[in-house]
Amino acid sequence: MNDEEIVKFFEKEEVLLSPDAVEFLKEKNDDSLLRKILERRGEEFFIGKEFIEQLIEEEKKIPMPAVEVKRASDFKPIAKEYTPQLKFLKEYDVSGKCNCGGSVDDFVNLFRDRLKRTKKMLEMRVGATGISSIGELGGFAKGREVRLVGMVTSKRITKNGHIMIELESEEGVAKVLALKSEREPQRSCFEKANTLLLDEVVAIDGRFSDPFIIANDVIWPDLPIRTQRVIDRDVCIAFLSDLHVGSRNFMQEQFQKMLKWLNGEMDGENGKELVGRIKYIIIAGDLVDGIGIYPEQEKELIIKDIYEQYDMFLKFVSSIPEYIELIIAPGNHDAVRRAEPQPQITKELLKADNGRMHVVGNPSLIDIEGFRTLVYHGTSLDSIIAGISGMSYQHPEKPMVELLKRRNLSPIYGENPVVPESKDYMLIEEVPDIVHMGHVHKNGYDNYKGTVVVNSGTWQSQTDFQLRQGHTPSPCILPVLDLRSGRMNVINFMKRESG
Repeated sequence: MNDEEIVKFFEKEEVLLSPDAVEFLKEKNDDSLLRKILERRGEEFFIGKEFIEQLIEEEKKIPMPAVEVKRASDFKPIAKEYTPQLKFLKEYDVSGKCNCGGSVDDFVNLFRDRLKRTKKMLEMRVGATGISSIGELGGFAKGREVRLVGMVTSKRITKNGHIMIELESEEGVAKVLALKSEREPQRSCFEKANTLLLDEVVAIDGRFSDPFIIANDVIWPDLPIRTQRVIDRDVCIAFLSDLHVGSRNFMQEQFQKMLKWLNGEMDGENGKELVGRIKYIIIAGDLVDGIGIYPEQEKELIIKDIYEQYDMFLKFVSSIPEYIELIIAPGNHDAVRRAEPQPQITKELLKADNGRMHVVGNPSLIDIEGFRTLVYHGTSLDSIIAGISGMSYQHPEKPMVELLKRRNLSPIYGENPVVPESKDYMLIEEVPDIVHMGHVHKNGYDNYKGTVVVNSGTWQSQTDFQLRQGHTPSPCILPVLDLRSGRMNVINFMKRESG
């Protein structure tokens, strides 16, 4: 850049440079330095040469991670002998289909689609013949038993402690009352109604008592009860998320221990036997820490350029053995749109493409060895934990199960940014065998009605932001699912010694 281009670059950001600063930057001829000045200037609107020199010295003090992992000579992984069996169900991935204008009509159509498709799931569970139309309630006799399907648009506690719910469909709005009572079925119904979320679609059984429906039961779409799927092939899936490469809190030492373990450099024969069966690794978002995600984030960044963050991520994953298939989805820290559903990270950022790196959207559904595997970063877990009594960050598997009950990855409109695409990509239309999430930086596992639920935690230590929020992460724990036995193995790299 010449003098004029440098001055114009900073004028766009309402920043002035001293003449010696302009001359210094022209000599350096480094575009990334210009971006770093803007990132680190704080409230300064006048930048001198001394500020830039100090910035360069500070950057020199930051140790850049070195990535070097070698394969153990005696490591004979059985997974290398297997051909990958992967099928990407693209109808559930928004990538390449983002065509929303964001109009009011788009949002109306999104909710209509949610209502229509969730109603079909409810009909599969309870049967279609017994469902009454909300628009026909006015002609019903008092005391008649009814079953309604609709979207919860309002929920409040009455002065007598009952729960008043407004259930809306395209035919109209029904007022439903869940009574606070010690008698059944009202007691159980009240407990269920207490966990209802705004904007979710449910069925409610009750008795018509003009102008209300007195509720007897709340029914979610839920999953059918099944036996956990297993296969004969001797392969495993490992689950990663929330690496946050580029953060000062990224736990590089432990991550490199994990890379060495994947290459057979650690553990005895038993450990090598398990790691040698890992054929797939799924990364559920937040590959990097990103830029400008939360207040004063720049103070916690070791790499302050988004392209350099992804370059470093690629250096790390290039050390993963070549026979392991990588499935990579974005999260809220990644360089995609903030609103969900999120398209895949672009090839401009994830440049490496050797055939084994599969980049998908958030959420996405993949058939892995016959296992329907639902991958979602998990941003909506925050609102589920806040919205349902008894949920906590200590047990992320519990809010994950609540999402499965609702067959919706983001039921509450307004809590998480949503793009009104042509259909609701957040619905869980197909019953998954595996559900993988991250986001909350806490490990958790469960088997819910035959579906394996796993939250893969994080590879970032506690940040100042998390400390202020009172959130304690569980870093450097790698879940590995054995597809032959159905067993979940948990490898803790905080406790492991390098070998």
